[in-house]
Amino acid sequence: MRRIAQAAVLLLTLAPLACGGDAAEEAAQTAADAMQQAADALQSAANDMQANSEGDGDSEPMDAQALQDRLPDELVGLERVSSERQSMGAVGMQMATAVAVYEGDGKQIELRLSSGGGIMAGPAMAFAMVDFDRTTQTGFERTVQMHGFKGMQSYENDGGEESADLMLIIGNRVFLQMESTGMSMDELEEALDELDPESMN
Repeated sequence: MRRIAQAAVLLLTLAPLACGGDAAEEAAQTAADAMQQAADALQSAANDMQANSEGDGDSEPMDAQALQDRLPDELVGLERVSSERQSMGAVGMQMATAVAVYEGDGKQIELRLSSGGGIMAGPAMAFAMVDFDRTTQTGFERTVQMHGFKGMQSYENDGGEESADLMLIIGNRVFLQMESTGMSMDELEEALDELDPESMN
């Protein structure tokens, strides 16, 4: 997501400089309009999140133990080789994280579940305002809608060495991240299906 944001800022900055005279003024106005639209989108997403969190008791954050309980012993045939949980609090906000690593047959998945007041705001607003699709000779990055939730995928196959990553915002409650090596995106999506994201909302 950082590359997306950097690209947007760069385009908005350079557009007025690439033109002269009236064209420069028009480009500057276009850039200003785009910045205003982005700000409006951020505010709208923030308002939606606040309304959902105030009106839906199911959006309450999960604690570290509850998150760790969601980490299965086995995932798409891979055995869980490690698991840990962590919680912390500061200035009235609590954050909880649970992480598990699954391995087998030259494949590995690191699964991370995070929850807590404020942790969802950044990713949720970013995904709400951005649709992104980038394809190269070796892979792709794209925003997606899976199990009814917004997220992002990235995949690389460099000389036969595969890596696939997936992030998903589950309601206003859980931020799910999976990073894998030796696996295709189809295999990682199968792992996501096994986790049943709807049950975490």
